[in-house]
Amino acid sequence: MKNVPTIALHGNYFDNNFGDLLLFKVFEQWVRSAQICKIVYPMVPEAESTRFRTHFQDAVHNTKSYSSWDALIYSGGGLFADSGSGSRFLLGHFDKRFFKENVLPAEISIWRRNPYAIIGLEVGPLSNVFVRKQAKRIFKNANKISVRDLESQNYVNSQFGIREEIACAPDPAVTISKEDIPAEAKQKICAILGPHGDRILLGIHHPRDFLLGNVPSESLREGLISVLGSSAEVLPVLFTDVGDSQYSIHCEKLAEVIKTSVGKECIKIPFPGVWETVELISRLSAVLTTKLHVGVVAYAMGVYCESFANHPKTMRFYKLTERSAQCTLFKDTDKKVALEKITRALEIARRKPVLTDITWERIRKEAHLHKTVALSFLDSVLHKA
Repeated sequence: MKNVPTIALHGNYFDNNFGDLLLFKVFEQWVRSAQICKIVYPMVPEAESTRFRTHFQDAVHNTKSYSSWDALIYSGGGLFADSGSGSRFLLGHFDKRFFKENVLPAEISIWRRNPYAIIGLEVGPLSNVFVRKQAKRIFKNANKISVRDLESQNYVNSQFGIREEIACAPDPAVTISKEDIPAEAKQKICAILGPHGDRILLGIHHPRDFLLGNVPSESLREGLISVLGSSAEVLPVLFTDVGDSQYSIHCEKLAEVIKTSVGKECIKIPFPGVWETVELISRLSAVLTTKLHVGVVAYAMGVYCESFANHPKTMRFYKLTERSAQCTLFKDTDKKVALEKITRALEIARRKPVLTDITWERIRKEAHLHKTVALSFLDSVLHKA
């Protein structure tokens, strides 16, 4: 009897970050829908082992298993984009991480002549000449490539000289639905939010960015306090998407600011888990966030989201989904902008319009192209005649 094939999945699973972990949950589902197989996460460091197993209990995660790989998929995370903030020749933080964490899986596959694919990633810009050269080598040797926006597609064409057709579709996480959420995750969130079903639940994500001493943070705080002070029916739900105490404590701090300012209690939910966070977002009336994948999930679940983006890639997503008006760069947020956006979020929450329109249907359908690419790649390498 033939051995069960082994598929290596690689991406940014180092920081216990919701968006990156969610992408691997999505890719796990896709891979397992293609064939019974073993999945390996080759670059999870030993120091991350315990934390990683919180979300992937049975995962194999080490490079020692490379001899058993039948195929490799680069799948999600900002592996090939430094936002143009790096140096041309000096190795910055992103560049060092790139060589430490992202090169070895491809080089092992090239050395062993194993097939690999790059699916659903954002690409470029890459400032450092050495990083760009290595990234070009990785892309040149890939069997299949799909990216998640036109800017990435153009970058691969122009900077890596890859002229053949590259699939381009929205973020793979747009494909998720309520049916994907395990019953246990639904029950866990229901126990927290169930008693408050008659309230408008305003999700306030990544509260750290509401607590800093800069102008955007001060503007967000003042706008939030102003709106909450005149909205008795609104219940703030503070949540994080990173499972570290240094982030979780910000739920407590912002809750104290809100209580002191307007006397309103908050629900505080430090990162409860990957699918639990998806379920949480799906049950909110509206969301405020500074990060990408909370907004992506809100979009997929038909929940209104106002974004104060910390990263240009977030603006690309809102442009792609024809909701650019809902996304402003965090650094450009002043008191007027903050008040307008938070007020609008609550107005939408009160009206409860249907957000799953024709464009939403099209975007979700297009995002499934990444799954098609993944399954085509797996079929070509696992079912050879």
